[in-house]
Amino acid sequence: MAAELGYAVVSGVASKVAEILFDPIRREISYVFKCQSNLQELRSQVAELKNKREREQQRVGYADRQGDVIHKDVEQWLIKVNEFIERVEKAIDEVEEDKTNNNYEKRRTFRELCPNNLMARYKLSKVAVKATEEGGILLRKWISSDIVSYRPATESTKLVLNRDYEEFESRMSIFQEIMVALKDGSNNLIGLYGMGGVGKTTLVKEVARRAIVEKLFDTVVVAEVKQNPDLRTIQEEIAYCLDMEFGQHESAFVRAHRLWQRLNRDKRVLVILDDIWTTPDLHAIGIPFGDGHAKEGVDNQRPLTLLLTSRNQHVLCNHMNTRKIFSIGLLSNEEASHLFEKIVGHSAKKSDFETIGVEIVAKCGGLPIAIKTIANALKNKSPRIWKDAVNQLSNSNPRKIQGMDADLSSIELSYEFLKCKEVKSLFQLCGLLKDGSRIAVDDLLRYVMGLRLLTNADTLEAARNRVHTLIDNLKSASLLFDGDSEDHAKMHRIIHAIAVSIAAEKLLFNIQNVADLKEELDKIDEAPTAISIPFRGIYELPERLGFLKLKLFLFFTENLSLQIPDPFFEGMTELRVLDLTGFRFHSLPSSLGCLINLRTLSLENCLVVDVAIIGDLKKLEILSLKHSSIEQLPREIGQLTCLKLLDLSNCSKLKEIRPNVISNLTRLEELYMGNSFTQWKVEGQSNASLGELKQLSRLTTLEVHIPDAQVMPQDLVFVELERFRICIGDVWSWSDGYETSKTLKLQLNNSTYLGYGMKMLLKRTEDLHLDELAGFKNVVHELDDEEGFARLRHLHVHNGPEILHILNSDGRVGTFPLLESLFLHNLINLEKVCDGKVRLNEDDKSFSNLRIIKVEGCHRVKHLFPFSLVKNLLQLQKVKVTDCTNLKLIVGKESENSAHKNGSISGVYFRKLHFLKLQHLPQLTSSGFDLETPTNTQGSNPGIIAEGDPKDFTSLFNERLHRRNELRKEHPHNSNATTI
Repeated sequence: MAAELGYAVVSGVASKVAEILFDPIRREISYVFKCQSNLQELRSQVAELKNKREREQQRVGYADRQGDVIHKDVEQWLIKVNEFIERVEKAIDEVEEDKTNNNYEKRRTFRELCPNNLMARYKLSKVAVKATEEGGILLRKWISSDIVSYRPATESTKLVLNRDYEEFESRMSIFQEIMVALKDGSNNLIGLYGMGGVGKTTLVKEVARRAIVEKLFDTVVVAEVKQNPDLRTIQEEIAYCLDMEFGQHESAFVRAHRLWQRLNRDKRVLVILDDIWTTPDLHAIGIPFGDGHAKEGVDNQRPLTLLLTSRNQHVLCNHMNTRKIFSIGLLSNEEASHLFEKIVGHSAKKSDFETIGVEIVAKCGGLPIAIKTIANALKNKSPRIWKDAVNQLSNSNPRKIQGMDADLSSIELSYEFLKCKEVKSLFQLCGLLKDGSRIAVDDLLRYVMGLRLLTNADTLEAARNRVHTLIDNLKSASLLFDGDSEDHAKMHRIIHAIAVSIAAEKLLFNIQNVADLKEELDKIDEAPTAISIPFRGIYELPERLGFLKLKLFLFFTENLSLQIPDPFFEGMTELRVLDLTGFRFHSLPSSLGCLINLRTLSLENCLVVDVAIIGDLKKLEILSLKHSSIEQLPREIGQLTCLKLLDLSNCSKLKEIRPNVISNLTRLEELYMGNSFTQWKVEGQSNASLGELKQLSRLTTLEVHIPDAQVMPQDLVFVELERFRICIGDVWSWSDGYETSKTLKLQLNNSTYLGYGMKMLLKRTEDLHLDELAGFKNVVHELDDEEGFARLRHLHVHNGPEILHILNSDGRVGTFPLLESLFLHNLINLEKVCDGKVRLNEDDKSFSNLRIIKVEGCHRVKHLFPFSLVKNLLQLQKVKVTDCTNLKLIVGKESENSAHKNGSISGVYFRKLHFLKLQHLPQLTSSGFDLETPTNTQGSNPGIIAEGDPKDFTSLFNERLHRRNELRKEHPHNSNATTI
């Protein structure tokens, strides 16, 4: 047994030894006999590697086109495969070459490549085996490389491409203010609004770029929302900025949750949502913003900052409750010209182009998108094409300019997004006006009232409020802009062109620049509802207008020879609004009497004598003869018992209004007679009397000039007036420069004229002018001995020889709580604005809104205000005191000690005072203001003027300036303040 076991062990060992000794020999010998199979295997492997290489190159090429970065090991694998295949194929080529050189017939298969020489066969086979092993390694590495590339991290400074940004002065101030707001940790919701194409996107992209460069935020993301927001697109834009990728089948909720977590992780985050039209659902997007939001796991974390842009201010203010809002407007003429010239190049400076270019830029109105589009369309084009562009812009046809149609469609979205039918109708009406450069609110009001476009607005006051609301909506949507006054608005030329186009689709036609009106009217196939003919060179009208369904007709002319034929309006019973401006009528056309349903008639700036035919228009509600040449308002006008508004403003030739004409107009709500009829008589005489106004119980607006206060009935009361401009006395010249809608100008030679009705009117007055107040010593006490002037904003007191004080010791709490400006002129006996005995308690707001003080020719006054009033004068911006020979102090000091004792005043700063003019004040020793110069290069303040005064005042003035400059060094935070 043991022997057998020993034999087996010896045999096993021997066998193993034999295997170890002979296997290498066997393998070496096999190279000779397996040459063909080894080469065949190598051939198959090379073919497989070529297929894998081709597939890999396709994947790499696709990734490269996507901007992805190829993994290093993939690049290295491709290099090694290329080298391997090249080396193997080169070796095969060398064998072929050797056989050819040895007169072998050239063969193309691996089988036929094996040489007859055993040593050569051995070497070739061995090389093939080693190459096959190397190829096998390459194949195994390919199988493990499923992903060939990765998306590179977005380079932060290139996150926002902003090649269009120009550092225009009109943009820089807004840009800088936004940057300041971003740096202020308390502003985490900032808004920017402006009309379409004005450059909001360009500006916020620059804000984003600068925020990244200055490292204000760890993360900055930008996404465009648009008018029809797509949640997935918005989320993907944000994810791109964050180097995130979403799975193809991830739900909106999952994407929002991932974004929320990602944005919540960073300490300082700025999210810019561009072009929002409605309130975005931040939670649905995945933006961690809103009340009660806190960063998870982060202490003292600055909240996420949100910057929004919109065309609609209401979206930012009302819906998003944005506290910090900036408005971006149009480019200045200089900026617009620079932008245009930059795009069109050298052509803009050529003589035959330059004049046309200036006109094109002017008609673009500073709108960047219009300037860029038109400039690109005209670049390298002939002068004729430039002139055609001017013509198209002049005729409100910019769509015919290459590229403008897309831009106008973009701006038109602002109109389409208006939800209210009334505001859309008002926008269309704006398209019927000349060019939108000056839109009178009153004109729009009178048109919409005549057309019944407003619901729940039966009175003019309600309609006026509604029209102002609609205009505010259009302004908020950046379709209208503020005009020169509250009563006017503006519309950009390009937006006006859109309004003209939209109105035409609704059969409201603005007919411009036509040589033959009849021919142009014949082109209108469908029955129009409105036609407007702005100021154009039209010299002949058709015999009849002929549009029987027309509801509104506006015709503005400057051709005084143009006549309206008598039958012109025949058959037009549907007409509701008729505005004829600038005509010279020998007599009004007889067909005017056919307009039985007319509600609004305007004959402004017309030369007309006889208007009696208007009395036939029994449904007329609004009649305007403003700036007309009528000399008499005939008895027939008294038949217009439905009349709500009568405008006789600036009818300077009007001398006669037949008695009882006005009193018959019992439904009258608004009566305008400024700079017009002044021949008021006492009742019973041949002309109209003021007593007739007592019959107008619905009157809410009155503009009238009454030269003689004696003709005013003592029982005439205007308690219900919402707006009034009333001048009483012959010293007043009517003007349009009124500060408010509640203005009263009084010249009272006798205090007996100050009856109950006038005192009631004083309580409602906001702008009060007083002249030649005979018998008055203390203005407030004697004009109103009960409540004071709680609504007064502006007070002018002139030529009162007996006036000693404006507010005396009987002055009550809250006498002038809203007063903004005070003008005192030629009050030769005025001692003080406020009697020194006046004491204001802590709740008294008198003079607390005073911004402007102007005093001139008050020679007896020694100081204007007591020191105790100083704490209520902190809103002062301008102070001008001239020609007061005895004035020593602006702010008196006789109460200063008691004031300090009470501790009520200590270091009062006039931070808003920027203009101080003290002129011809020979006795002035102290202004009461310690002044300082602002930080400018000249070291002087152009708003501080002292001239005509003695040298000692000048030296005192300079000494105080020096002292304030020294104090400024010690207290730099008060460097812009003027102190007492």
